[in-house]
Amino acid sequence: MSTTLPPCGIYKTQQALSGKEEWVKENLLVYFHNHSQQGPPLLLLPASNSQNRWTFHDKGYLVRDPGFVETLMPLRPEGYYVMNEPIYLSHDEMIPENTLVQLGYNRVADPILFLAEFENNVIKFPSSGLKCTLEIFDIIRAVDFRVPEFRDMH
Repeated sequence: MSTTLPPCGIYKTQQALSGKEEWVKENLLVYFHNHSQQGPPLLLLPASNSQNRWTFHDKGYLVRDPGFVETLMPLRPEGYYVMNEPIYLSHDEMIPENTLVQLGYNRVADPILFLAEFENNVIKFPSSGLKCTLEIFDIIRAVDFRVPEFRDMH
C-alpha cells in the first residue's frame, strides 16, 4: 500500500470493507492499525465495553484497498475531557462549561458523554450517558492530569 496511512486509533467506517461487508459495515466503530504482521493495515472490531471503554478483538480484517482507508473518519480518543462551553439540553437543563466528562462511543461510533458524579472524595462515571453528534469534538478539551492507561493496541 503506497499511500500515507493515518495513525493507529479509533475510527468510524463510512463505507463497508469490500469482500467483508457482512462484518465491516458502514457506520461502525473500529480500531485501525496502520500495520500488521502480514503487512497491510488491519481493522479490529469492538469486542466488549467496560467502564465506558471498548476493547477490540485480537483478530481483524486486512485492508488491501487504499481507497477504503481514505474513507475512515478519525475519532477523538476515549477518555476524560472538560466542556469548553455549556450544552443546553432543554429550556431548564444544561451541562455547564468546565464539566468533567468521559467520552465513549457506541458500536455505530456515535459519541457518548458520561457526566462525572462526585461522591465524597470519589469521582465516578455512570454506565449510561448522553448520545451526541460528532460536533461535540469542537467543544471538549482533554484534561491535563494523568489517567490510568488502558490496554495498548500495539
